Amino acid sequence: QKETRLCSLKCVLLFSSFLLRQLMANEPLEKLGFKDLINEKSEEKPKKS
Repeated sequence: QKETRLCSLKCVLLFSSFLLRQLMANEPLEKLGFKDLINEKSEEKPKKS
């Protein structure tokens, strides 16, 4: 489980670098299959009061 999450995070970084360098079409990470990771990140952010 932990190894799978680490691999997924590495893939997000790789795709992000491709997007920044314009090596692939600009697509939201959710559309590329990383919706679960994006949701986790938004849940981890502290809420402002």
